[in-house]
Amino acid sequence: MGLSSVSGDSSVESDAAKKVSLPDVSRDEIVNLVADMNTKGFGVLPGYVQPEELASLRNFVEAAVAAAGEQYVAFSGEEPVAGTLLQTLSNSPAFVDVLHQIYELGADRSGPDQSLYQLLRCLKGESGLKHVLLFHYDSYVVTALLPVIIPTEGLTGKLVMAPNVRRIRSSYLFNLIDKIILDNPVTQMFLRRAYRSGLLKLKQIPMVPGNLYFFWGYRSVHANEACDPNKIRATALFHFGDPHASSRLRKFTGRAKSRARSGASSKLASA
Repeated sequence: MGLSSVSGDSSVESDAAKKVSLPDVSRDEIVNLVADMNTKGFGVLPGYVQPEELASLRNFVEAAVAAAGEQYVAFSGEEPVAGTLLQTLSNSPAFVDVLHQIYELGADRSGPDQSLYQLLRCLKGESGLKHVLLFHYDSYVVTALLPVIIPTEGLTGKLVMAPNVRRIRSSYLFNLIDKIILDNPVTQMFLRRAYRSGLLKLKQIPMVPGNLYFFWGYRSVHANEACDPNKIRATALFHFGDPHASSRLRKFTGRAKSRARSGASSKLASA
């Protein structure tokens, strides 16, 4: 589903996105973000996107959900959200640089020459409930999450996580073993039951639209709680730093293929 099929006027979205003014993020703020990610599990930049700048993206989401019959819909990559705030962010050298700096400070290594991988998830309806408490590791070291629409009453779809429970694996094989253990139905059922019963204590992160949240997605087991099916929970995710992008085993298995483009960050910096 492309922008034109849900917005009705792509020029409006494009014009709104071009006018977005992103705040400067100092080196000290990035150091503090990384410290919070290491100790609390997440860091946050409050009010990174102002409400008026988020409004056109909210309209995009509401139209997309309506076009999907008031059910779950997701947009992977930059093309389906072209002309929106999300394209503005992924094409912003300053925004991309924040993720690079966070990666380099947290991973203690130079950032890979890769693009961001982005995803817009819109939960609503009975189909949205199928995407609840699906515990997983991300394939990318750094995850930035921008809440777009979050319910304020009832079930709000909090982000829940066990932060920083593993290191960056030295090979894709060890990463694959981790994911197979976590992804299997028995583990998923155990984690859901343990969490719902209170036996498993996870960090709960209530989210505020316009704030920008960061966490180590690769290292943290995380999921989202349920959202009332008659309400929308929409979040934009930006991932950076696939440590196994060049793995031969990964290419052989075809599992969780890298969706970030190599060589893209240098092209963006020169744009």
